[in-house]
Amino acid sequence: MENNSSPHKKPWYAPLAHFAAHSIIGSGIFVIVATPAVALGWLVHTLKEYHVDEFTISVLSVLERTILMVDCALFLSHLAFTALSAFKEMKDGE
Repeated sequence: MENNSSPHKKPWYAPLAHFAAHSIIGSGIFVIVATPAVALGWLVHTLKEYHVDEFTISVLSVLERTILMVDCALFLSHLAFTALSAFKEMKDGE
């Protein structure tokens, strides 16, 4: 006699819990990576007050924006892949 009920069957909310956990951890990593960009923005404004060379300010501004844009793109792709994974997990669980 074969037992069709698996003792390791995941609860229905497991994909949602995985998505929530990955989203929270991803948000934390986003904040950690975005913090230097915010600090660079503050530094740029402070250096402008001290009349530092415009080239230095431009380079730091580009660096600030690049860090922030790459961080945003990676965070959004992380959310998209996590959502897709959760959707597939829900679909396969049926």
